[in-house]
Amino acid sequence: MNLIKSFFKQDIKLAFINLLKLPGFSFTVIATLSLTLAALAVVLNINYLVLSKPLPYPNADNLITTDQSETINGETQYGFQILSAQFHIYNNDTVIDEMALMSLFGDRLTDLAQAPYLDGMRVTPEYFSLLRPAMHLGRYFNDNEGINDKQKVIILSYKSWQKHFKGQSDIVGQYTQLGQSRYQIIGVTSEDFVAPEVFGSFPVDAFISFDEEVSLTSNWDSITGGINGIARLKPGVSLTQANSELGPQINALYQGREGVAANTSIGAQFLPLKQKIIARSTDMALILLAGVITLLLIAISNLTNLFLSRAAQKQNVMAIQAALGAQPKHVFMSMFAEALILCLTACLFGLILAGWIMVWLDADLQYMFTRLQRLELDEMTIFISAFISLLIAFIMAWIGAKQVDYSQLNNHLHSSGKGTGAQISHFTRNVLVASQIGFATLLLFGATSVLTPAINRLNQDIGFNSKNVHYLRVDAGSLKRTQYLTLSNEIKSTLRAEAQVNDVAKTAVTPLHMGWEIYLYDAKNTMLGIFSVGFFDTNSFALLQHEFVNGTGFTPISGEQPAPAEVIVSESLAKRLFNDELAVGKVLQTEINTPLTVVGVVRDIYVPDRRSSYATERFYLPYSPTRLGFKIKTTAPLKTQQVKSLLKGIDPNLSISQFSSLNELLDFRLRETQLTALLTISLILLALSLAAGGVYGVLSYSVLMRRYELGIHLSLGAHTHTVIKMVIKQNIKPVFIGVLSGCFLACITYLLNDKFWQANINLDLTSLLIALPVIMSISVLACYLPVRKVVIDDPLKALRSE
Repeated sequence: MNLIKSFFKQDIKLAFINLLKLPGFSFTVIATLSLTLAALAVVLNINYLVLSKPLPYPNADNLITTDQSETINGETQYGFQILSAQFHIYNNDTVIDEMALMSLFGDRLTDLAQAPYLDGMRVTPEYFSLLRPAMHLGRYFNDNEGINDKQKVIILSYKSWQKHFKGQSDIVGQYTQLGQSRYQIIGVTSEDFVAPEVFGSFPVDAFISFDEEVSLTSNWDSITGGINGIARLKPGVSLTQANSELGPQINALYQGREGVAANTSIGAQFLPLKQKIIARSTDMALILLAGVITLLLIAISNLTNLFLSRAAQKQNVMAIQAALGAQPKHVFMSMFAEALILCLTACLFGLILAGWIMVWLDADLQYMFTRLQRLELDEMTIFISAFISLLIAFIMAWIGAKQVDYSQLNNHLHSSGKGTGAQISHFTRNVLVASQIGFATLLLFGATSVLTPAINRLNQDIGFNSKNVHYLRVDAGSLKRTQYLTLSNEIKSTLRAEAQVNDVAKTAVTPLHMGWEIYLYDAKNTMLGIFSVGFFDTNSFALLQHEFVNGTGFTPISGEQPAPAEVIVSESLAKRLFNDELAVGKVLQTEINTPLTVVGVVRDIYVPDRRSSYATERFYLPYSPTRLGFKIKTTAPLKTQQVKSLLKGIDPNLSISQFSSLNELLDFRLRETQLTALLTISLILLALSLAAGGVYGVLSYSVLMRRYELGIHLSLGAHTHTVIKMVIKQNIKPVFIGVLSGCFLACITYLLNDKFWQANINLDLTSLLIALPVIMSISVLACYLPVRKVVIDDPLKALRSE
């Protein structure tokens, strides 16, 4: 054993010396593998955190979310919850062992400087007994601080405690003002606790008691994606049983209300907690994994060429070693020592690069994937990267050693060296070229199928002019909502009087986010569906330059006049509801027996978000003073401090809740799409670079071995373009084979996905038109450059093997 260690130590030392003499070879191997391993490490880490890593909660596999389904006229949709239905499930004791209600809730800490916004959740005490988060300070909610107990208590996250309260050790027992309500701080969660991302991947700053009034008869008309529950079923009860028992119960409550539209129903759609969390992230994580595995195969093909060339280059050295008594295992160990040094060095640089990429992308990746609030280079990723590096080193050494005919090593000393000695076989070269082109073509097809829709979303016209438009949301403090109408009119006129303000319009929310999904009925009280609604001022459409297809805007009103009984619909919604009939003059309803006349049809608004599609079917109602929001069109910059001063001049209780330009908000909504495009383009460029470099390396070696032959052609008078054409024609054959193989693999992958996986992959004509010309252009260039380098030299150099 000691003798083996001694020999291997000598091999390592000799390999290190030899590699220092081959900086080009060493750099190419390290660069190729380190870039590939960096991409692999990042994507493996994403897949492990998103798909494989267990949820950090006790008995997490037994936890479920209490989603609902809603069926209208035979169409079933998911993701929208009714609080009273969730309350019924919460009170069930036949199939539910324990359940926590959750509702998104955020507001500003108005008693702190700058009034920072707190992203929180209302939760019942069961949230903590189910998840058992460690507490840094204080305690959980107790049984007297649950739903309908009207207790106002709050638990801060460790991060928000540090950020907003400077880590005060005596924070427990103190009070803070959240919006218009005062809450007692009773605890701080541990630094490591991450709330389950049921509503999306964002950090939860605080957990607030469920102090709002909830009953089985209220809230049925309020449908939202911001309500859900986490539950544990009773022993022996399956998800199917829970859905089949509780679904009819909540539907019976729903149907028992007055004025329920025909052909509508709700049901239970319970899901395992982990499935709910990772649902949106699964496809993209697996697509990225498939991409980097294909990238790894391209890199291995590239490395195979490099190590085969290195084995051929070492023939003379190995021949001398064989003459001195070296055995085949010694030849292998010599190759393995070089491969090991290169692969481990590449692994080190790759992990460093991966760590830097993770730090760079950490915040952005949360917009693409759930469970990535703590992206870091963990032990699992390091171990897998090191294992792959060792495996590649072993494979490369084995391939290189197998290329050597040990019995012919002595004869190699007598070879002429005119390109007829040991070299990579013609078949092996063709296989290497075809495999690299095939894998690159496959990856290009997959990447463009993801990239094309992302670019389309980024370039899609949003439907209105967002330039120089800001959204302002005002916090009214302790002022009552009965004062909002007068107050909103005063704020609008005050802002409008500023020199740099072109126009102001009241609105409930920014036009990039409609805000609510509500029922819509026809004139006969028939349910038409659930659609997005926005509450707009009379001049909102003119301010945004939002074009009308038919009709006009809302009837202007002044003072305390009631809002007109009118509605404006989008072009897509008008097409859905009325087909080719004129929508203007038709009657719709948002409440039974409360008719609204359609006065206008506007162009669709398209604002890409985290969903694969965007709801263009929407309608608009006259502004209702339930929230003080404003759209401001400016001709010059309007500073935040200036707006603050104007609001304080109206009423000292007023403060800014949000003030952002629509372009800033649009960029925020597009961050996920932008990151998808960035990652995909990076993967494409890396794959094409590796494939082009690999093909160029193989063909350069091939041409180098034929220099003597090509020199004879040129010496006998052959034109350079004839020689170039001959060599390209011979070398392009494996390229065509590789492209066809890649296309075949892409089709097979698409069919398998369509049948078994149903990931969001679209193999369209655009992918074909982008992928094939790019890969062929790169391949032809890789074929042309090596032969051009030979033919432009003096042919006598080739004949003399200079």
